[in-house]
Amino acid sequence: MDSTNDYKIGVSIFVGALMTLLTAGPGQAQKNDSTAANGSISAYKSFSEAEISTAVQAPLTLDDCIGIALSKSIALRLAQGDFSKAEATHAGTYGAYLPVFSIQGTQENTLEKRPLDIANPTDPTELDFENRALVATVQQALPTGAVLDFSGDIRRDLNSPDKFGSAPTRTRNRIYSVQLRQPLLRNAWPSTVNSAIGTARHDRRMQEKLYLNAKLQTVYTVKSAFYEVLYQRELMRVNQAAIQRDSTLFAASESKVAAKLATRRDVLSAEIQLATDKASLIKSQSDYEFALDALKEVMGLPIEMPIELVNVELSYTPVSLQEERLLRQALENNPNLHSAEAAVDRSRLQLKVAKNQLLPQFDVTAGYSGSFEKDTDQNIDLRTTGFITTINLSYPFLDRTAAANAENAQIDLSQQQDNVLNVKRQLAVSIRSIIRNTYSSIEAINTLQRSIEAAEQKVDFATTMFNLGRASNLDITDAQEALLKAQTQYVRELVDYHVQLALLESLTGQPVAQ
Repeated sequence: MDSTNDYKIGVSIFVGALMTLLTAGPGQAQKNDSTAANGSISAYKSFSEAEISTAVQAPLTLDDCIGIALSKSIALRLAQGDFSKAEATHAGTYGAYLPVFSIQGTQENTLEKRPLDIANPTDPTELDFENRALVATVQQALPTGAVLDFSGDIRRDLNSPDKFGSAPTRTRNRIYSVQLRQPLLRNAWPSTVNSAIGTARHDRRMQEKLYLNAKLQTVYTVKSAFYEVLYQRELMRVNQAAIQRDSTLFAASESKVAAKLATRRDVLSAEIQLATDKASLIKSQSDYEFALDALKEVMGLPIEMPIELVNVELSYTPVSLQEERLLRQALENNPNLHSAEAAVDRSRLQLKVAKNQLLPQFDVTAGYSGSFEKDTDQNIDLRTTGFITTINLSYPFLDRTAAANAENAQIDLSQQQDNVLNVKRQLAVSIRSIIRNTYSSIEAINTLQRSIEAAEQKVDFATTMFNLGRASNLDITDAQEALLKAQTQYVRELVDYHVQLALLESLTGQPVAQ
C-alpha cells in the first residue's frame, strides 16, 4: 500500500534590469524625427467631447470641422490604433534583456509498508520517505548575443532504513553552476542580436509616419468636403438669383404681351428659362444635402445629426508658389516618404540578419560548477568543483533556406529603395501639377470676374432694350444664361483653388500662406 503526496510550485518572475539599455530606447530620436512634419497639424486642435457638443450647437467654422474630425474620425482612430500597437510591440522587445528568474520547489512524501522484521513477517513495518528539492535558475541575455545562466539545486532526502532497527538515512545535495555562452559568428554582433528591437523600432517609425499622414489626409479631406458644402450652398444662391431674374422677366413678358408689345414666344422663352433654373435649384439643394452628409462622414459625426456652416463668402488671395521650396519641404516633411525610408532601414536590417544566418555556428561556452553531497548512512561528504570550456562549430553546407532568405531580403531592400524613389517622383509630379492647377484657377477666376461683369452689363442692356420694345427677351435670356454659367464656373474655380492649396499642405506638411 502506497500513499503519495506530490506537489510542485513553479514561479516565473520577470524583474527590471539593464536600465541603461532600456532607458536609451526610442524616445529622443523618434521625437526629433517627427517634429518638422507637425507644422500644419499643430495649427489645429483636437476637440474634446464637451467642445464638440458646444460647437455643433452653432454654425461650424472650418477650424471647428477639423477639430471635430481630429477627435472623431474613424479612419484616424484606426491609424492611431496601429501606431499604438507598434509602440507596445517596440517597448515589449526590450524585455529580451530582462533577467528571467525561475524557482521550482518540490516535496514528495511516501509511506510504504514492508515486512522488514524477519521474526514477524506478517506485521509489515511502515517506512517514511521524504524528498525535498529547490531549483533556482537565472538567465540573462546580453546585447552581444551571449547568454549567462546561473543555476542552483538543493535536495534533501530523509529515508527510512532498509534494515530493521537501523537509523534513518539523510542525504543532502547542493549543486550550482555558472555558464556563459557567446556566439562568435552566427547569431552574434549587436545588429543581428538586437534585430527584433531594431525591426520593431522601424515598424514603430513607419506607423508613426502613417498616423501623421492620416492626420494630414483628415485635414485635407475635411477642407475639401467643407469647401464642397460652400460650393453647393453658393450654387443654390446663384440659382435662386437666376430664378428671381427669370420670374421678373416672365412677369414683364406677360405684361408686354397684354399690351401688344411682345409676342407669345417671349413669354414661352421666359417660362422655359424659369423652369430650367428651378430644376437646377432643386438639384443644387439635393447636392447640398449630400455634401453635408459627406462632411459629417469625414468628421465622424452621426449622419442624421443636423449641422450648419458659418455664413462665409468664398474668396481668394493670390499666392506665390515656389516649386523648389515646396519640393524641398515635401522631401523634408512628407510622412509617406519618411515611412518609405523607414521601410528601407527595416529591409536593410533584415538583410544583415539573413546574411548572418549564412555564417557557421561558432559558439564558445565557459562555465564553473560545484557539487556538495552528504550521506549520513554511508558517511559520505563529497565536494566537487571545476571549470569547463567548450567550443561548438557547425556549418550547414546545404542550407538552401538560409540562402533563399538572404536573396529575398536583398530583393526586398531593392524594392523598398525603388519605392522611395517612386514616392519622391510622385511628390514632384503632384506638386508641379498643383502649382499649374492653382495658377490656372487664378487666371480662370480673374477671367470669370470680367465675364460676370460683362454678363451683368449685357443683362442690363438687353433688359433696357426689351423694355423699350426694341428687342425680344431672347437677348435677356441669353445674357442671363451667360451670367449664370459664369457665376457657376467662378464658384467652382474658387473651390478648386482652395482645395488645391489644401492638397499642397497635405503633401508638404506645412501651411500655405494665403
